[in-house]
Amino acid sequence: MRSTVLLPRSGRATAAPPPANRRPLARRIGRRRGLLAAAVVVNQLAYGAVYSWSILSAGLQSPAGSFALGRDEAGLPFAAAHAVVFVGTVLGGLLLTVPQQADGSPGRRSRLSPRRIAVLAGLLYAGGYLLAGCAQGRQDFWLVLLGYGGIGGVGLGLGYIVPTTMLQRWFPRHRALAAGVATGGFGLGSVLSAPLSRLLVAHYAADPARVLLVLGAVFLVTTLTGAAFFADPPALATVPAQSGPQAGPVGLRPGQALRTGRWYLLTLILFCNTAAGISMLSVVAPAAGSLTGLGPAWAAVLTGVLGVFNTVGRPLWGWLSGRTGLLNAFVLMLLAQGLGLLALSRAHSPWAFLALAALVCLCFGGGFATMPAVVSEFFGLAHAGAVYGLMLIGWGMAGLAGPLAVAQVAARSSYSTAFLALGAVTVAAAVLPRLVRRRS
Repeated sequence: MRSTVLLPRSGRATAAPPPANRRPLARRIGRRRGLLAAAVVVNQLAYGAVYSWSILSAGLQSPAGSFALGRDEAGLPFAAAHAVVFVGTVLGGLLLTVPQQADGSPGRRSRLSPRRIAVLAGLLYAGGYLLAGCAQGRQDFWLVLLGYGGIGGVGLGLGYIVPTTMLQRWFPRHRALAAGVATGGFGLGSVLSAPLSRLLVAHYAADPARVLLVLGAVFLVTTLTGAAFFADPPALATVPAQSGPQAGPVGLRPGQALRTGRWYLLTLILFCNTAAGISMLSVVAPAAGSLTGLGPAWAAVLTGVLGVFNTVGRPLWGWLSGRTGLLNAFVLMLLAQGLGLLALSRAHSPWAFLALAALVCLCFGGGFATMPAVVSEFFGLAHAGAVYGLMLIGWGMAGLAGPLAVAQVAARSSYSTAFLALGAVTVAAAVLPRLVRRRS
């Protein structure tokens, strides 16, 4: 059976060549794809700034500022944002679901257009920053929690899920690479927002909430500018379907996916891949100082450099997974991360530490490019946004549990022990992708 929405698993299936009178339309679609990919990167820059919270947190903790929060208090908005991001990803996935037609085949367009969903996401995310920026001091800290942590967190999840699903529909033969471009924009945002946040925190040292106000205004412009170009693809951009082993002609709905063993295995893979990278990044500066003697200034530079590798890893693994196979790519990523962490526990040279940490970050970013394509392969594209949105609970859990566990082990023993334990668990997780095809 054929469908105009579901994607080929390997990219080898070929569609019949279009008639001559449709070739100009095909060329216009090709140009539109490039414009759309650029728009996605612009749109995602704002959302990647969530990983610059540690810089904003330092401003909120400064005794010279109007908040003078403790370390635990300053971390609450970031934790709250990760706690509710799942709400946004699930909502976005449901809105991006392709309705079934009367004949049982999937349609081509989402329940709500990607443009409208992305605009809503931008308004929530930037609006959360703007609300948080209205706080006058410690007595208004609840505005930061509500704006950044609550409203902004939901907007983050909603804005993150849209381009990864939409671009796969526009690039059906290069699904992982398309997801890599989308998540690469997210990673680039984390790199670019760090120096901007540092400048603003230094400028508004006495009133750090103004940093959130400025960032909110900037993010409102970038998210809405990118979203203006979002759209579902026309019929000519789609290809004959060859869905995964159990997806069927339409694809599995979220409830059906949750009744399969594969969904839980894939969520566990995402959790392990994310936990390895985000746990290392959460302690990379003090760990570099402890293991190699690197000073605080150079440790800050190291953190910025690793953000670049996290960004590059997304399109890189999106491209590589098209050649190795999606599940084989996860085997390689988990092995590389695990072995890198094991070696990192014995790294005493700053250059060796940088090389190994960069390897971990390349694979950490690559997981976010590869998993959306895995979801569309096994569960079909019609409901891939909703299925993947549910799966991102693994991201949230890894972001909360992983850094906490590593910090506790490091406090009780050492950073070497923490990296050894994390590396061993990650290497063991490399067997999980092999189990996916055996489960139903």
